[in-house]
Amino acid sequence: MNQRTSNYEKLANISYDKTDGVFRAENLVPDSGIDVTGCCRKAEELFELYQRCANRKQVETICANYLRGLETAKLSITGHLYFVPRAHMEKVDVFEDFISLLGEHNHRETPLMVNSFYIIDDEKQRSKMTEEFYAAVKKEIAKYQERADYFIKSGSQSPAVMERWVLEIKALEEKKKHYEGVFRRELDGLDDEFSTLKFLSRELQVREQHR
Repeated sequence: MNQRTSNYEKLANISYDKTDGVFRAENLVPDSGIDVTGCCRKAEELFELYQRCANRKQVETICANYLRGLETAKLSITGHLYFVPRAHMEKVDVFEDFISLLGEHNHRETPLMVNSFYIIDDEKQRSKMTEEFYAAVKKEIAKYQERADYFIKSGSQSPAVMERWVLEIKALEEKKKHYEGVFRRELDGLDDEFSTLKFLSRELQVREQHR
């Protein structure tokens, strides 16, 4: 109450016409404190970058899909730290080269960096990895359960969507089996979660077959 707010005044109209591909700045109003023409030019430059560059979300999607193909286990819930089985070490080199080349074309001030290091294969390290794997996969299972339950309750009519999530669930189960070999132990701490997930997966398959 009784406080002044910022005053705004329109100094120009900017638009982009998809039909002729022209970026336009119109109705410019001169201002002693602002370079209106320069601001419009900067907007056009940023728009051109937006058209030809990948944004952060797109880059993260590419990286996440590639890392998924390496059967990685996320070691940090909040950060980007992954365990990669030894069988995929050659692909880690490819990933590092990709990030390095991408960094050379980065238009943001934040640098792109990736580092890899070998983990000693002993019981202590496998125990730590197992705990991290449990935490990461339980979070992933919860997401899959939520999506599958949503499709069932909403009466989804898309066989393609249901098939996709059935395959996602199957891939997650295969990942668990693979890591049981890596950690040399049964990951029975996930049995209850996977039991529920399998039930939802079977329900999706039944609905998919009857479409």
